[in-house]
Formats: sequence, C-alpha cells, structure tokens
Amino acid sequence: MEQQAGQGVDCAFDWKTAKETAESFSAACGVSCAVLDGEGGVLFKARVGCEGCEACRAQAARRGVPASCDKLHLYGAAQAERFGGRYIYFCPSGLAYFASPIMVGGQAAGALVGGPALIMDIEDYLAGDPGVWQGLSPEEMAELCGALECAPAMEPARLSHMSALLFAAAVCVGDNSTALLAHREAAAQQQDIGVYIQQLKQKGASGRYPLDKERELVQAITEGDQATARRLLNELLGHILFSTGGDFRLMRARALELMAVLSRAAVDGGSDQDTILDMNCRYLSEIDRLRTAEDLVLWLTRVTERFVNSVFCLVDVKHRDIIYKAIEYLKRNCRGKLTLEDTAGHVGLSPSYFSRVFKEEMGESFNSYLSALRISRSRAMLLNTDASIAEICDRCGFDDQSYFTKVFRKYTGVTPGRFRERRGRLEAEKERPGEGRRRERA
Repeated sequence: MEQQAGQGVDCAFDWKTAKETAESFSAACGVSCAVLDGEGGVLFKARVGCEGCEACRAQAARRGVPASCDKLHLYGAAQAERFGGRYIYFCPSGLAYFASPIMVGGQAAGALVGGPALIMDIEDYLAGDPGVWQGLSPEEMAELCGALECAPAMEPARLSHMSALLFAAAVCVGDNSTALLAHREAAAQQQDIGVYIQQLKQKGASGRYPLDKERELVQAITEGDQATARRLLNELLGHILFSTGGDFRLMRARALELMAVLSRAAVDGGSDQDTILDMNCRYLSEIDRLRTAEDLVLWLTRVTERFVNSVFCLVDVKHRDIIYKAIEYLKRNCRGKLTLEDTAGHVGLSPSYFSRVFKEEMGESFNSYLSALRISRSRAMLLNTDASIAEICDRCGFDDQSYFTKVFRKYTGVTPGRFRERRGRLEAEKERPGEGRRRERA
C-alpha cells in the first residue's frame, strides 16, 4: 500500500528529498518514478498517465493470482546494488523498469524505481510475447492495447540515459555516494576485463605476454593519459587472468613486475623519484595482504591511477583548471594544426592573457611546450612503430620534414633516423639542456 507524504513515513533516508527527487525526475523525463523502502514497499509514486500496469493487474486478477510487482521491484533494486547502482529489468508483461538503490551507511535503505516504459511498437510487443495476450477475449485484448498505449514509449538508448540519471538522483538522496560509485566502477571494470578474456578465447590467443600493449601503457602513463591507461591496463589484466588460469601466485608475480615497469614510466613522465619510491614501498606492503584475484585487479588499478596522477600534478598552479584543460586539449589535438588562439578560445581566455598565464604557470612558452609535446610523441612513434619519418612528421603536427628534423635535433641532439637506429639511446653530452624538464611535462 502506497504511503503519501505526511502520513508517518519512517525510513532511514531523507523522505522529503526522496519525494521531491521522484517528482522532479518524473516531470522532467515523462515517466513514473517511485520511492521504495528497504522491503520493496512503495512509499510514494509520481505517476505519468495510467502507466499500462492496469492491464497486468487485471490479468492477474482474472487468473486469481496476486500481482508480484513489489517483489519484482525489490529484485530490481537488489540487482542495481549488486551491479554498481543501475539495473534495467522487465515485468511479466514485458514493460521496462529501471532501479537505483538509496544507500545509507553502506547499506541499501530503499530505492528509486523508474517506469514502466514500452521500448517497442505495440504490434511488435504482442508478436514477440504471445503469452501476454493468448486466451484473451476481444474486449480484454482492447483493454490490454489501451493500457499499453498509456505506457511511455522510448528507444532503448533513451531508457539507458534515464537509468543513468536515476542513479545520480539516488546518490543525492542517500549518504554514501563514494562507495556506490566505487562499486559501480569496479563492476564496470570487471565486465570490461571479462569481455576481453572472451575475445582472447575466441581468437585462440596464446599465453604470450603482450609487450606491445605494455609499451602503449607506459607511454600513456608518461603522458598522464588516464583514460588510455585505464583501457590498456584492463586489457593487460585480462591477459594475465587468461594466461595464468586464475593462479593467484602467478598473477601476483605478474602484477609486481607490471608495477615496477609503471613506476619507472611515472618517473620518466616527470614524477618525483623519491615520491614514487615511497609509493612503491607502501604498495609492496599492501600486496601482501591481498588474497583474491578481484582484490589484485582493484589494487593494481588504483596503483596505476596514482602513477598517472603523479605525472600530471599541478598542485602549485594558480589557474589549475585552465592549465589542465589547455594541456588536455593540446594532447588530443597536437597531431593537427594548433595555435595559441585556438587553445585560448578553448579555455575561454584572450590569447594575450592565456599566453601570459601559461608561461607563468608552466615555466615556458606555449610554443615551446607544444614543440616538446610533439617531439615526445615522435620519439615514441620512432621507437614503437614502423611508420616512416615522413609519416611521423605529418602525424605529429609538423608541416615540413626538414623543419621536423631541425626541431628534433634541437631537443635530442640527433636526427630522427639516428634516434631510431640507436633505439632512443642518446649521448649525454648531446642531449639538450632542459630536455628532461620538457619531457616531464610532455
């Protein structure tokens, strides 16, 4: 039985906020939204139209069986908690719902449930599930179709977006958003790794370690590229799980080897060496306490993220958000034509003011930083790809190969061809003073 506001509703979360959130979500999205207690009971429901549930209840009454909506939505809320905060499911009549738990003190104290919604044409719906309408009289069939027409119709993609919004709303109602977000990220990561393992199995992949992906991961960490590093780490973790057959002892050894490689990449990217060594000592003590493959995956993910963050740490920068946004823009677009004016426009400053801020905070001019970034990319391509020097020149944003060679020699002391021949080993006296600092920021 639904309880209305002001009728003695007693729950662990803020009732007023939950009710207002459900009303706002329903009004904005055009779909009903209910507030559930911890047992699956409906405390409040903001309705849109006649929803379409009437037909389901009518059918249940004719069969002499009770409608099982409460248990259904309790199941949806439990699955949402299990899978990191979001879950889409279907009622016996085939209508779609989506749920998100309201977390209080680390436990699910209730839930927000959106729906129902119809994600296909009524004709396709009836054709796909004849059990819904078989045995109905013409009058009952008309009643069913009329009820279905009341349910909001939407594409599956829109339903997914609504599920994401409901999750955000549930986080605001509860008190434990950090834990739920972490749970959701962990579930998503496990899913990504699982998909990659299935791909390896389908391809009949060998257990040989993918050094090329490790090199790409090292490059991403050196550049402070969080998104790319996360993706590549998941692929490496998937390969480790696949090749070791879940043997925790072997997984632990591989994880330690990878940690050592990634810590050196962080130092090469500009992180303070003493800080990274201190971090490694702490991580070595942490890994001794891990007992499951899942714990090891989460631990190595956290370690990698900290290494990446240590590369791009602008703690002392006054205009941190502006500089961060500008550098991310440069990293994404340095292969094409880039100007100071373009970048200033991207961060919302005038070119002259942006130029002064950039130099003050980064210790070098915009053009100097951009050149160093492009040279850093070209060095990685020379070592890790078979692309010609002309191709690398073009893909790193240089208009002319002779100019590229001139700038490359200025930063490294050798030509691109010589750099590739020596596999990146530079003579100390030839490396340009200050090159190390620029590579750190690139």
